[in-house]
Amino acid sequence: MSVYRPGRDSYLLASVIEEKNLEGLNCLEIGTGSGFLAEKMLEQGAQKVVAVDINPEAVEEASRRLSEYDNAEIFSSDMFDEVSGVFDIILFNPPYLPDEESEIGDEEIWAGGEKGVEVTEKFVSQASDYLTENGEAFFVASSLADIESFGDFEVVSSEKLWFEELYVMKFE
Repeated sequence: MSVYRPGRDSYLLASVIEEKNLEGLNCLEIGTGSGFLAEKMLEQGAQKVVAVDINPEAVEEASRRLSEYDNAEIFSSDMFDEVSGVFDIILFNPPYLPDEESEIGDEEIWAGGEKGVEVTEKFVSQASDYLTENGEAFFVASSLADIESFGDFEVVSSEKLWFEELYVMKFE
C-alpha cells in the first residue's frame, strides 16, 4: 500500500482551508495520507487536529510530518471507526475515481468504488454525527464519478483539469 501524495485535489482543498480562520477550532481529517491537509489546518490556527487513516504507512508518515505539533493526534482508523468527539471542521480527500478493473496499481489510494462515490457516500452518511452544531465538513469530488448521488451539497471551489473537473463540496 502506498501513501497518497498531495496533488491538485489536495491543493484545491488546502486553498479552501487557507481562507478560513481556524483559531480555537477542533478539526478532523479523515484519510490523512501524508498529513499535508492536517498540517494546513494547524498552520491556520486550529486548536487541535485529529488525523486518521486506514493505511499504517500513512499514519507513520503523517506522524513524522506533524511531530513538531503538540496539538496533533494521529492514529489508525477506518473512517470514523476509532474517532470520538465532535469537530468544528472535518476534511476528507477521498479516493474518488471510478475503478473499472484497472491495472494502474495503488487502487486503494485513488479508487472510490465502482462508481467512484462509494467511499465518499460512507463518509457523508457518518460525518454529521461528528460535527458540532455549527460545524462544516468538506470533501473532494470528481466529475468522473457519479456525483449526482451525493445530493445537494454546496460547491465551494472547483478546478477544471484537462480530463476532469475537481470540486470541493461542503455540508453542515
